[in-house]
Amino acid sequence: MEEKILIDKKTLKAIAVDSRMNILRLLKQKKYTLTDISELLDLRNSTVKEHLDILVKADLIKKEVTDRKWKYYSLSFKGRRLIEPKEIKVMFAFAATLIGAFAVAIAFIGKLGLFAKSAMESDTAVFAARAMTDMVEEESMAAGSMAAKAAPPPMPIEQISPYCQYQPEIQLALIFFILVIISAFLLGYLLKKRPLIISKGGKK
Repeated sequence: MEEKILIDKKTLKAIAVDSRMNILRLLKQKKYTLTDISELLDLRNSTVKEHLDILVKADLIKKEVTDRKWKYYSLSFKGRRLIEPKEIKVMFAFAATLIGAFAVAIAFIGKLGLFAKSAMESDTAVFAARAMTDMVEEESMAAGSMAAKAAPPPMPIEQISPYCQYQPEIQLALIFFILVIISAFLLGYLLKKRPLIISKGGKK
């Protein structure tokens, strides 16, 4: 059963500001103190404190309970589920696409096999027809039949293998598989990249 996140009024208010979303993305990497977040996002401590309080009330982050002076903030379960589902869905969507492409490729290769089998049967029929034609010609020549001499020569049978007509399709299938593999590597690289956080001064 899929777990759902309740987007109530507090949660909606908390995620409606870019600075708070930046804080959530930052805490996704590891836990930070108020001062750390202030320096990384280039915001004043008072502004960061206000954002953190709203996120705590919305149960998106939690404040470390300790006697130390510096308190660490980290994502709550709700906050992590809110900030990560998109990547998880992308992974599942890509996996489903890859499986679907693999199934299509198998079906396509199966069709190529049928074409190859049909080509072999066609070649066999061509050889048999030629053999029969040669036998008729030899018998006609041996008998010295005038009808055979008056008859027009048999039309040549061109041997065109249907399998040869589908050679470009095999190349397209190979190119398709290569593109799928490259896409998989690129997707993995993008998901491993650190999230882009825009600071107040426009710095990344």
